[in-house]
Amino acid sequence: MVSISKRSTFQVGQELANEKTLTLSSTSNEGYLISLRPLVEPTESEKEFPFEWAFAGPPSSAKIEKKDELTDAIDFEFEYDTNVQLNAENTHRGVIKTVWKKWVSGLVEERGQVFPFGKDKEAVDFFELWQPLDATRSDFVMLDGNSENQETARSVVLSVDNAEFKGLVITVGRWTQGILFKKNEHTFNGLNILRALEQQDGTWKTLLQYGPDFGNFPQTFAAPVASSVDGGALKWKVVESNV
Repeated sequence: MVSISKRSTFQVGQELANEKTLTLSSTSNEGYLISLRPLVEPTESEKEFPFEWAFAGPPSSAKIEKKDELTDAIDFEFEYDTNVQLNAENTHRGVIKTVWKKWVSGLVEERGQVFPFGKDKEAVDFFELWQPLDATRSDFVMLDGNSENQETARSVVLSVDNAEFKGLVITVGRWTQGILFKKNEHTFNGLNILRALEQQDGTWKTLLQYGPDFGNFPQTFAAPVASSVDGGALKWKVVESNV
């Protein structure tokens, strides 16, 4: 079953809870995942890279253990990570251990720790609150008993990995998110980010467009598995598809 969730609240350590981004995290049927976290009102210093963070990965990026009916423990280790790509200082490396618990309201809390100063230094607690969305809708409608069957929603994953670029594009329902890294470019010029939404007439509206190589993202996101889709100078392989 596909999933897409909108983050409602973010808290780090003892700081006040807040939300400065329009974060969407999506997961394909087979478990490919991506999370894009653009800042809603970036400051002047943030405008060069107006994102809190962006990451993605294959199914192996998340190891899930069911604790009870409402709780999962998930260990994340992302194959695509903008902080790592930028060689950013004071950012977590390696596995991030988290616990997810569904509330009666349908919202889902995430709690965990990161070690931005190294495993031998003090951990930093974080808390995030997520609103699961109906992936088949083009607006932010909370997933509930009246939602369409998410098991039959579109689930397509495109991948590219050559000498120069490495990228992943994930479509769940009407929503597409993508990340593309230029392998040997560890500045903002090596980061490219896409978010798009399918309109009622079947066309796609770009909601996020970032990076000098954005034109190498594909223009179409639905194709049979094992086929390829052109994106600028790149050929993207379809590694998952139910269309």
